[in-house]
Amino acid sequence: MTKITYERDGSLPVSFIKKYLVQKLHLASEAEVEILLRGQPVISTLQLHNLVDLWLQAAPSSEGINTSVGSSAKNFVMVLSYCRKAQLK
Repeated sequence: MTKITYERDGSLPVSFIKKYLVQKLHLASEAEVEILLRGQPVISTLQLHNLVDLWLQAAPSSEGINTSVGSSAKNFVMVLSYCRKAQLK
């Protein structure tokens, strides 16, 4: 599994991830792939630090998260999904 790691550079746009996926999936263009955050499409021009802000805003703030050493980190990981865009005919 290949990871994209750019520490401290939240100014990259979401389109950077799309370009990566186009290359890895051997697609013709970025128009063929869509990035999703919690099932919702993400605008390609959105910068990654703004994407993190959206993810944090959607997290439940009223409940604290109790954790201990060795427990799952799933509540602290932002998950992005991708899918092929449906082609309009």
